[in-house]
Amino acid sequence: MKGRIIVNNEFIVPTGKIIKEYLDENNINQKELCARIGMSEKHISNLLNGNSRLTEEFALKLEKVLVGIPASYWLNYEIKYREMLARDAEVFKLNQCSIDDVAKKFRFKEVFAGLGLTLIEQAIAMLKLLKISDFANFDATYSNLAVEFMEDGGEKETIVVWLNLCESEIEIQNVDIDGIAYESKEVEKSLEKFKKIANNTNVELSINSCRKLCNKLGIYLVLCEAITNSKVRGALTTYKGHPTIYLSRRYKSHDNIWFAFIHEIAHLLKHYNKKDIIISYEDTECSTNSKELEANKYARDFFINPREYEEFVSLNQFTAESIKRFAKKENVLPGIVVARLQHDKKVGYEKFSYLK
Repeated sequence: MKGRIIVNNEFIVPTGKIIKEYLDENNINQKELCARIGMSEKHISNLLNGNSRLTEEFALKLEKVLVGIPASYWLNYEIKYREMLARDAEVFKLNQCSIDDVAKKFRFKEVFAGLGLTLIEQAIAMLKLLKISDFANFDATYSNLAVEFMEDGGEKETIVVWLNLCESEIEIQNVDIDGIAYESKEVEKSLEKFKKIANNTNVELSINSCRKLCNKLGIYLVLCEAITNSKVRGALTTYKGHPTIYLSRRYKSHDNIWFAFIHEIAHLLKHYNKKDIIISYEDTECSTNSKELEANKYARDFFINPREYEEFVSLNQFTAESIKRFAKKENVLPGIVVARLQHDKKVGYEKFSYLK
């Protein structure tokens, strides 16, 4: 997370204390103020000593006694003072909870690394990231996601943190696409463009081009490092009415990133619902989820024609040259073919990795 908590170190005292200073400057004592505004001395005493809240009625009366200082000045200061008291109370409450356990559960060290925040500041920043007022509200807020999230053993807290980190990056990584309507037919027409972009051997450049094309199609694309134990590879959600794809870059190789992207494109074309979030985990091959299995097959067939792949495999003649020739025929990089062969256990994971 790149943002910082802005800590206001300004010394704020009760509004009544400031009023008393102004009264002293104008040679008005407490008893005289009571006479001028028609309020009891006890009420005035409580207010000037900070024991009671400044009201609109009092501010309007004071405006006529301390001429030149509008009621809004006192009311705005009172709001600021009460906000400070509320923040102090929040910090006190956080200090009373098991902050170390919360920090561990929500991976404070990983999320806020290098930001120089105190533990309390990290806790407040995490609450803002999760959009909850108290860590006790976490389960109730994200209860509708619990079953799907835990399917592959990932920790719910880290998955939710990752999703919210991704959301915080949407407008940073993408151009404004308001006014660009998403249409599945337009995405289908652009599939060959995506495949051509994937042929760029520079991963960063290929993904940047991919993001630009996504934006033109009314889709947001975000790459955000996964949080430890989240076990996520990607996700499909909605942001401001637009389909949004998150990729975790869990495995940074070209083939893994592009397979993950097309996997999410498959979900977009086949399973997209604005109200749902679809999470793709690291090892989707072990999933029993029919949507995941369908997206896996789509991504495999997107890059390599299944019939031609079977013919190539049946020859059982895997050399660097044969892989390159087949890759050229399929219009993909050799690394895509190697990754498929390794995944299908046609060759060992140590074989031909230099082509990836």
